[in-house]
Amino acid sequence: YVCPHKGCDKTFSTSGHARRHSHTHKPQQPFVCPHDGCDATFSRRDNCTQHQR
Repeated sequence: YVCPHKGCDKTFSTSGHARRHSHTHKPQQPFVCPHDGCDATFSRRDNCTQHQR
């Protein structure tokens, strides 16, 4: 499964992984790092959690 986003060459072994990845291309990123001074935002909660570790 290939990401349909222009300029993205990522491929995935399952459609679910491709669908999950597609969220990274969305302009809306509702998950915000809670640490003071960090302005990182994420489209997926699990990426935000991993960032905090």
